[in-house]
Amino acid sequence: MSKNSKIKAPQTAHHIPIKALRSFVNDFPALLWRIEIARSRIEFLNACPLHPLGDSARLFLKNRAFRKQMLLPEDAHLLDKFLDAVSQRKTMATVFRVHTPADSIMWLKLTGAVNSSDPRYYYGYLLDVGDTVDVIRDIQRSETASRSRIDKVPTPILLINHQSMRLRQANAAARNLFGLPSPTTGRLPHFSEISPHSLEHLGAIFNDLPYQPWSGRLEFNTTQGEPIKAQVELRWVPWKQTALIRMSVIPLSNSGMDARKLTRNVQAAFNDAPNLSAMLAQALEHPGISKRCNAIMLSDVRAEKDTVEVYGAGTPLAEMEPGEKFSYRGTIAEDIGRFGLKHLVVDDTMDSIKPIDWALFIPRGIRSYFAKPFYRDGVLRTVLILCSTEPERFVDMKPSTFDTVLGPLNEAADALRIRNGDM
Repeated sequence: MSKNSKIKAPQTAHHIPIKALRSFVNDFPALLWRIEIARSRIEFLNACPLHPLGDSARLFLKNRAFRKQMLLPEDAHLLDKFLDAVSQRKTMATVFRVHTPADSIMWLKLTGAVNSSDPRYYYGYLLDVGDTVDVIRDIQRSETASRSRIDKVPTPILLINHQSMRLRQANAAARNLFGLPSPTTGRLPHFSEISPHSLEHLGAIFNDLPYQPWSGRLEFNTTQGEPIKAQVELRWVPWKQTALIRMSVIPLSNSGMDARKLTRNVQAAFNDAPNLSAMLAQALEHPGISKRCNAIMLSDVRAEKDTVEVYGAGTPLAEMEPGEKFSYRGTIAEDIGRFGLKHLVVDDTMDSIKPIDWALFIPRGIRSYFAKPFYRDGVLRTVLILCSTEPERFVDMKPSTFDTVLGPLNEAADALRIRNGDM
């Protein structure tokens, strides 16, 4: 080291008045304590009540027999480790559960460390962390639901670690498309193994994803080397200490991908659904549908009985009873049948004079929709309707725009009704 080099003195804490420190100790929302280790003596530095424990909190830290009564037996080892750390003058923190005087369960956290200026004493606090536990549980439920939802999507979905670019999860359709191992037979590969030429291109895109999704075309290959060109959509998915990228993959028809294979994947997912409402919910998860729609409906048409039974999925239709009945007259189905339409688009329901728009769509906030008819033995039997709470979401859409999903959905719905004897 050079003689002229200067060694920086360690920074010292700002001077805090004793009065301010005492106020902080008294106001701190936890029970502060210190233990004189050699004498096994505890004293409390403030009077935080830790509702609903009250004086039980102090007795809990003092009395081993009382502590045993309060602790949930399966958490006793956690507290034992903490008390061992105290006797060994080690910094320690733990979380455990106790029974309260109100006959409920309470989550508590103990944290402590030796006072470096006076090693005779071990300082710490006892804190109610019930609110924190609830927040963590909500986050975990949300993350678990987010990850599990991709299994219901009939088209390929990948979850990719934002930093390492390793595949974290792939649904059944993605595993089939790229030849990936099943969850029980092998670890998922690095993204570069299925898209070796996309990493440099995706770097800047990934950095912008927290602020806005991205869609475009990428080149892939299967694990066997078969090339695939696809339209993809990327979204940011927060996950624990890192983040995941949700990649929706729609193979292009000229990519060498067998389109019938994709249709079979979609069909198989619908066939596994227990009822029409579940089928519609799966269809709404499809990336080609979800980016344009808020809801989807199926109209079970019975023109000979002058009725239409409607099923739906999506937030705007959350309160709608499955199989809600409407008169056939004035419906979308009547217009399609009367005028022989291949599809029907309404750009703004607020401009409509159709009775069904004012009875069904407008009260639920639906401003535009795309309706596609399906026939059985030449008779109109089903109308599938994609709905949006925004006007003009389906302008200039061709009748076949959504056939990749709506075709298999209609076949699965028809098969389910036939199985149920609903001809």
